[in-house]
Amino acid sequence: MSAAYKTRTDAELVSMCLKGDAEAWEALITRYRRLIYSVPVRFGFSTADAADVFQAVCLKLIEHLHEVKDETKVSAWLITTTTRQCIHIKALKRREGSTDEEFEEPPDPAENLEEVSIMVEQQHTVREAVEQLSGRCRNLIEMLYFDVRSLSYDEISQAMGMPVASIGPTRARCLDKLRIILRRRGVKE
Repeated sequence: MSAAYKTRTDAELVSMCLKGDAEAWEALITRYRRLIYSVPVRFGFSTADAADVFQAVCLKLIEHLHEVKDETKVSAWLITTTTRQCIHIKALKRREGSTDEEFEEPPDPAENLEEVSIMVEQQHTVREAVEQLSGRCRNLIEMLYFDVRSLSYDEISQAMGMPVASIGPTRARCLDKLRIILRRRGVKE
């Protein structure tokens, strides 16, 4: 995928996708993959089930993209569709006799759909803001806060090629930069 696709708006990508542009599809899916995956994670799904949800939602997006009335609301459509898919899979698992031990018990999605949607949208906004940081800051923030391996400062030091003592002050500067980006996007602390 070329860099030009990364800077396109959702509306532009949707229009290009509807015309059969494969790179636009790749850009759209890449832009929202973390958002889509975050919903089944919130539901407590296993990695395999989260991947199933991701595939199902991507197929629904391909099948129904022409029905998305406002191209600027792709993220809202994805949150709703992904949440419904999670509810559907959870119901199927229960009917098939899966034990509740396979799932962490999330809040009742019917009661908290708006709350979950807001939380997922906020996570997506933060992820997009992190993507706007310089390479060094982006890598550090991702290692500290998003890496599932929970890396130690020693491991981060080796990966980043920086002294352990520099990680804290660099993190503080990077978080300040992230705050500025988020404020520009209208996010309040």
